[in-house]
Amino acid sequence: MRIMKRIVMIIAALALSTSLFAQNKDWGWPEASSSTEITLDQKENRKSITINNNSYAIRPLDKDLGIALYGSRYRRANDNIRYGRLITLLGAPASGIMLAAGLDCFDYNEGWAWTQVLIGSAGLAASLWSGITIWSKGQKEMDCILDDYSERFATNPHAARFDFGPTCNGVGFALNF
Repeated sequence: MRIMKRIVMIIAALALSTSLFAQNKDWGWPEASSSTEITLDQKENRKSITINNNSYAIRPLDKDLGIALYGSRYRRANDNIRYGRLITLLGAPASGIMLAAGLDCFDYNEGWAWTQVLIGSAGLAASLWSGITIWSKGQKEMDCILDDYSERFATNPHAARFDFGPTCNGVGFALNF
């Protein structure tokens, strides 16, 4: 019975001493960050994505990276923003000019003035309503894409992580800051 207690104590001491090596950065896991560096290599008109863990750099989400990571979802959101701006910023002033011209010519041509006022008013309302709707839809989708990109690839320097798993010297716990 006494020998059995000694064996259990020796095994416990060895297990504890080998698990302490997990705290040593030279012997434990490498400091894996939650960030990822993404690079696009352009060779022969083909684009390849290289994801390098253990890196603290994050690339801004531009058109090439957005299409490479999110595909048609990014393209659709970008197109909605662009077309919404185009409709709003070109259609509304053109319709407003037509509306103002119709209001200005009420003195000498009332029939044509009413036509211009109706077309200008309808065009102004339609271009503002549809342009702003498409623009905001694209912007909401782009915000969702940017939130997902930031959550997946941005660094989180203040997060502590408690890990348990294999090390060079066996199994151990590691508290990484």
